[in-house]
Amino acid sequence: MAKRDKRPHSDDGGRNNRKTANKSSDRLLKSKKWSKEEDAELSLVVSVSSRKPLHGLRRNVFTLAIVIGLIAVLFMMLVSRERNDGGNSDDYRIPKIDKMEVLTDPERDNRTLDFLNNFVCNYKPDSAISTDAILATTYWEGYCHPRLSAEPHHRTQRVSFSRPIDDKSLPWWRKIMHRVAFDLRDSSRDGGIPAGELVMRLPRPLQIWDLDALRDKYIQKEFLGLVPNVDRGVDDSTGRKRPNVAAMHKDTGNPLDSGAYLAVYLIRLLDGSRPERASRNADDDGQCINDDETCNLLRQWDDLGQHKQRLRQLSKYLAVLPTVSDRLAESPMNPHSHPLYWPLYTTDSLFPRHTVTNDLIRHYASMINSEYDALKLISANFEENVLYFDYLSMRINVLSRAFGVSASTNDGGVHWGVSDDMKGISLMEEMRSYETSNFGRYLGDNVKEGFKFRSMCPLLDMYNSHPNANAIWRYDSMTSSYVVHASKKSNIPAGHSIVVSYGKYTEGHMFAKYGYINGDASSPTEISLAVFHRILGDVGLGRQFSLLPFDLLDPHSRHEIGSDSQSETKGSLLSAMEVLDVQSRELLRYLLFDDGYRECIDLSVSSGSRDEELKLLKWQHLILIANHRDAWTVRVPPTSPDARPLQTYSSAKQGGKDQNASVGLNAKKVISTCRLLSLISDDIGGNAVGHLREGLAVPANGSRFRLEKHGDALEYRAMMCVVRLCNVALSRYAKIDSKEPEIVGSREWNAWYIVGGEVRALEILRTTAASEAHKLMRQYHQGRSGKETTATNAAMTVREEGACPLNYSLPLLLHERLMN
Repeated sequence: MAKRDKRPHSDDGGRNNRKTANKSSDRLLKSKKWSKEEDAELSLVVSVSSRKPLHGLRRNVFTLAIVIGLIAVLFMMLVSRERNDGGNSDDYRIPKIDKMEVLTDPERDNRTLDFLNNFVCNYKPDSAISTDAILATTYWEGYCHPRLSAEPHHRTQRVSFSRPIDDKSLPWWRKIMHRVAFDLRDSSRDGGIPAGELVMRLPRPLQIWDLDALRDKYIQKEFLGLVPNVDRGVDDSTGRKRPNVAAMHKDTGNPLDSGAYLAVYLIRLLDGSRPERASRNADDDGQCINDDETCNLLRQWDDLGQHKQRLRQLSKYLAVLPTVSDRLAESPMNPHSHPLYWPLYTTDSLFPRHTVTNDLIRHYASMINSEYDALKLISANFEENVLYFDYLSMRINVLSRAFGVSASTNDGGVHWGVSDDMKGISLMEEMRSYETSNFGRYLGDNVKEGFKFRSMCPLLDMYNSHPNANAIWRYDSMTSSYVVHASKKSNIPAGHSIVVSYGKYTEGHMFAKYGYINGDASSPTEISLAVFHRILGDVGLGRQFSLLPFDLLDPHSRHEIGSDSQSETKGSLLSAMEVLDVQSRELLRYLLFDDGYRECIDLSVSSGSRDEELKLLKWQHLILIANHRDAWTVRVPPTSPDARPLQTYSSAKQGGKDQNASVGLNAKKVISTCRLLSLISDDIGGNAVGHLREGLAVPANGSRFRLEKHGDALEYRAMMCVVRLCNVALSRYAKIDSKEPEIVGSREWNAWYIVGGEVRALEILRTTAASEAHKLMRQYHQGRSGKETTATNAAMTVREEGACPLNYSLPLLLHERLMN
């Protein structure tokens, strides 16, 4: 048997082994004789000598196949991406911002794309503007952060991603590697726009203020009575011309809000920016044939010589504003849909009657209808040229797109566009000459912080709103510009759209005014306990609109209405007084329960008791607060106050707190109202009557009377009053379907979400009040002793089974003369 080689393997690897194996094989083949051990040894040697080169070849082939496969996959990814994106390298990351359906309109998308990229971002003023000595301190150039990119589909801007290296000098394989590294990188490492950095600046020439509208000669002549209009003047009994007056709401005699004139101004600019329309019955020179009346009305409307420069600047912005056809487009997810376009039966089917959101939608609709009627009544020219739906569409644009401006006389923005005949007039004098609901005699004396204007803000109005916005806007009076900065708390990541905050709106008010909601429990919810009467004064729209004449908003001044009122408003004031009389009868329903008394108080059998006088005083106080919104409504805080705006391409968690988390309530004013309703003559140390008498006096500081906590018994009855009013309010939602609609973001889903929030808020308030009432009742029982009297037990009485008869309280109406 051949001896095995016991020497260790040398560093030459298999070369010596192969030599040894070959010699052994030759020797054994020559002898033809070997044992089983030799046969096994030969097999082992041959196996080792032949396997090594085969394994290396397989490994090289396998590695080459993997590399080729990876290159093929990456190439297919790049080709597929280019095909899907139509050549736009970032479109695949477009956040579905509004959760809305994108309606394909290439022509409109191109206009919107051009607007988003150039209108503000690349704006530079004409030399005539920038050299104006009066406005030398005003910054006129537009600006957009270089990382902003346009999203024409969603009509907004977002932060673009860092671009891959595109150097033509690089070989093709280096470009592919850079592109692969760009596609596979972690987007969270892209810092986007740093915190606090300037995102956008909108200069004054691109802003459209309501002040600009009020300075329009057509508006001054047709609606404000500032330019003599012989066509509207008529002879009265004295033979003199009737003075020109401003347009007013027919039912109240209140002047229109300046936003109405801003809408008219925008319609005029929009018409003027379109190709010149052919006037009927006009010759080739544009002169009316035979002094045709219709032709003359068109020519007056088309006379925009005062705004030639503005038309050139603003035409692209006016072209991208939502139109009537946009609002009426048949689609369950139309991004331009607005509740003010709905018929009333649709509103009532989605939101119960006499609830907060239903009332807000109706009040906004009533305001716009009344404005259009007033403008049409005072100007035949306006009636001939503007259809109702055109006015409605533009008025919604003003409501949903205008931003506030607080400007002083030192602000260059208020001097921009002033005509030569107005330059010698002070701003205060000018604003007092405009008879609107927010200027004129309603301007007020305290304007130290500046005049409150509103402005259409191109591009800024395309940023969506959220309570936790990633950007902050403000008006910079030093430069007369709107500036948008990234939030100071954090940067705006790549891929995120720019989101600002329009204000602290409730879910229902946001929907009634802007036509959409965030739907993430980040906004508060408002509920109303005015279940037995209709609020007529503060309807939630501030000075824009009221169902009462402004002169009647203060009940203490109603007795001053008399023969000295102007003839134009006297009729509406008297009509409003009749409406208030009806409202005062409705208020009796709050006093039918007589909580705290064992027996109902029957005023039909007068005995001159303190209880009867107290009930009369309570009714008089109710009349004083009946039209003050804050005495009847409660704002319930959001359940997810830290929720973030929806961003599809985001690595951060966007949710907020748990939907079932507890929230804090501030219902002090509503509880004060219920204390008034629940007061008995023995409360406040037996001086309840004297306390209410003192409260009827007009406070020196103008504040309203509030009833504070006086004893556990009164507080118990007040809490049970809150529970009662909540139950009545909840009964109005009984017929609303609580099932969630399938299409998230549709008008049905938005209504379901808002209504569900209102129901939940009412239940929270009811539960909180009931818990406090039960706590007070337990304390009462734990503190009982044999010395307690029957009167003490009666003070804890609440009529849960029903109200007292109505005829018991009707004699209160005989005392109406006390209110005049």
